[in-house]
Amino acid sequence: MVFGADRIVSMIRCGVEVEDAVSGQITTRPLIEHIGIDQIEQIEGTTADLRLGAIYRPQGRASLMRGKRITPRIEKVMDVEETPDGVYLVSGGEYLLFQTIEQVNMPRDVFAYIRPRTTLIRSGIPLETAFISPNYQGRLTVGMKHQGPAEVEIQMGFRILCIAFYPIDGRAVPYRGIWQGDRVSTNGEEERPF
Repeated sequence: MVFGADRIVSMIRCGVEVEDAVSGQITTRPLIEHIGIDQIEQIEGTTADLRLGAIYRPQGRASLMRGKRITPRIEKVMDVEETPDGVYLVSGGEYLLFQTIEQVNMPRDVFAYIRPRTTLIRSGIPLETAFISPNYQGRLTVGMKHQGPAEVEIQMGFRILCIAFYPIDGRAVPYRGIWQGDRVSTNGEEERPF
């Protein structure tokens, strides 16, 4: 079962209980923060749209071993806070990381699934997405490789993802990974394995 638009709006406006990743205290926060009123009013069916907030370019090697992991250093290409109307020209074959403006605050009994909006797919830009675990709190980062034949302009604030929320039947293990918050990469530094 997936939450409908009315339930998503209620969880944004009234908030959800989440466990603070640092203190462990339970607080009430909106399901989605930094979401515009127009986005709330335009929720269709079972998904809310999320916007492009930052673009990063991975640089260098990665090492993904059982005993350690190192993800590539990253270069921030563009950020909505620095260039709110900025436009980036995506070249064919280019690989980038996109991060949302919005932050999600997942309760312990809900998980989410994100997918690219079809406008991106139709333009040759599929996004690599994942499930969002219970108690994850932060912006969402997805991978993008332009597979189309021509360059594509994309503006900060463009709606890139849609997110659907699902209740969990039974007890879930809350998110414990290193990507909690706005973290995009280990930036060339060694981290513990998952």
